[in-house]
Formats: sequence, structure tokens, C-alpha cells
Amino acid sequence: MKGAIRKPRTSGGAWSYRLDLGFDDAGKRRQRQVGNFATKREAQSALNEALAGLRKGTYVAPSKQTVREFLDTWIDTVKPELAITAWTNYRNVLGSYVLPHIGSVRLADLSPMDIKRWHGELLDHGRRNGAPLAVNSVKLAHRVLHRALADGVRWNVLPANPASSVRVPKGAHKEMSVWTSEEARRFLDSLEQDRLRGLWALALHTGMRRGELAGLRWSDVDLVGGTLTVAQQRTTAGSQTVTMAPKARSQRQLALAGPTVSTLRDHLDRQTSERASAGVAWVETGYVFVDESGEPLLPQRITKMFAAAIARTNVPTIRLHDVRHTMATNALAAGVHPKVVQEQLGHSTIAVTMDTYSHVPQAVRRESAGRIAGLFE
Repeated sequence: MKGAIRKPRTSGGAWSYRLDLGFDDAGKRRQRQVGNFATKREAQSALNEALAGLRKGTYVAPSKQTVREFLDTWIDTVKPELAITAWTNYRNVLGSYVLPHIGSVRLADLSPMDIKRWHGELLDHGRRNGAPLAVNSVKLAHRVLHRALADGVRWNVLPANPASSVRVPKGAHKEMSVWTSEEARRFLDSLEQDRLRGLWALALHTGMRRGELAGLRWSDVDLVGGTLTVAQQRTTAGSQTVTMAPKARSQRQLALAGPTVSTLRDHLDRQTSERASAGVAWVETGYVFVDESGEPLLPQRITKMFAAAIARTNVPTIRLHDVRHTMATNALAAGVHPKVVQEQLGHSTIAVTMDTYSHVPQAVRRESAGRIAGLFE
């Protein structure tokens, strides 16, 4: 590792230094010229710092690129590493919450204080309409930026990750919205003639995600054996609907209870009648949940149809994803082992299940303590 100070070419000019970075893979010598120093001492000091960084493996070449320029390169670079839905989500987060606030900052100057200030701006007026951004959305934006900056460190673009030393905001715990078992029964009973009653029943019985329900095919269902395989999902990526395999842990086989099988048989009979009525207009796609012409339902449309179904019944309004919470909460409260619930939901670990539904095991433990005490009275 070598370096040399260079005198100004003209009287009153700036001092500079040349840094020898060795050879590249093609055997070509790599050098970097850094200038604009007022005195020889300043240039020598900067050169010494650069040489020390090279010896320690912490050297980062000076750069004027902005956060925006770096992130534009980063999001294209990591695209092959991510599922299309995750990549689209990252790109949207950067475009909506990161670049408008700190995109013009020079990357080398980005500090923990800048990131902390950015958190405050998001919490105060981070949404596009100027409204405050939810804490969970701020956390998501921080995670995306942290990952990008961590890659910048690995690529020797940054000496350290300024996001690592910044604590993410903490939000108040939001109470989970779920139906009781009686409310869930009332919902299904009120939709006896609904053409998608099988969809709502399957969501309640299994806790499947929206994308998993939208991607379910009849070839994934064994009504004789009473099983269902979660083999693919259909989800939204920008303006497109993408069909893809779930994460490894989410690919699972579910056992179907008798009532669930019966409901799916009724749904199949209804779909067979619709196919006959549509005639040549029917499009055979093989999906379980389709529209009146056989086309698979878009994930967004399932959400809207669920809201419309609730409006026709006398039950509290919840989100479609809360149906998954309803299944898990009621299962745990009924004494189903958390490991079984974890596998049913496709969580990566049982810790995720226990963290998400910690309020339920506490209630179960209290009930178990009463039973144990009763054994000795």
C-alpha cells in the first residue's frame, strides 16, 4: 500500500495525494487521486488516514454520491436476491418514505442524527397527504434503509452503518381485533347462500393467508383424504398479480376436518353448476376460488368482498387478515398446543406464534392453574 503527496500545478493551487490500491482482477493497477487540500500538511494527514484504513480494511473511497444515487443503485442490485413482492415493497418504501426526506443528503455525510430526525419527520407528517405515519410503517422504512446501508458497508461504500446506532420508535401495543367463536359461527350462518361461503369458512378453519387462499388450486386439495397443500400464493406486486411459491416454512400440508371437507364439497358442486351455466364462456383455470367466469379472484378483490360480506351480517367489522388471528386465538384458547397452531399458520418458529398471541397462553395458563389447584382440594 503506497501513496504520495502531489504539489499544486500552479501557484496558489490545491495539494492532493495519490493512493495506490493494488491491482484489479485483470491485473490493472488501481489508483485514486484525491485533492483540494489547502496545505501539504492537510494532504499528508488525509493520506495517512487513508493508508491506515487500507491496513485495517476500513478504507472507503471518498464519494460525492447522494443517498438517492446509492439507493437507486442498491434497489436494482438486490432485485435478484428478493421475491418480486418484497422487492416491490422495498422500492415503494424507498420512494414514499426515504428519498423525499433524506435522498439529497450526501451518503458519506449521513449521520445517526439525520436518521433520528428522519424518524421524527415520518411520525409527524410522513404520509403523502401530510398526515402522521404509523409507527409500524416507520419501523419498516428503517429496516429497509438499514439493510441498504449494511450492504453499503459490505461494498466498502460506507465505513459504518449510521442506522445501526439509532433506536426505532416504539408504539403503543394495539389490541388485536378478532371474533369470538360465536361471532364467527354467526358470520358463516348468515352467509349460507353466499357463493363464496367456502372461502370464508376455509379462512376461519385453517388460518390461511389471503395470498394462499387466492392461489389455492383443486389439485392442491384432497377431499377424500381430507388434506390441503399450501403450495403457492397469488399476491400483488405493484400493479401486477404474481403467482409464486410461499416461503419454505409456509409450504405446508393441512389436515381438513369433516365440516371443512363438507363445505368445500358444497363449494365444488356450486362451481360445477356455474361452469355448466356459463358454457363456452367459462375459463378453466383450476383454481378453487374464482369469479362467475372461472377466472381466479384477485387478492384485492377478496378483501373487498370480505368487507361486503361482513356488511350483510350482524358481526363486528374486522380485517380479512384478522380472520387468521381469529382462528389462532380461538384455537389456543381452546387448548390446542401452540406447536400445532404454529404449523397450521406456517410461522417460521414457535416463538413467532407465542409472541403474536402471547395474551392467549397467559389466559390458558391461568385456567390451567385453576385446574391444577382443583386437583388438591
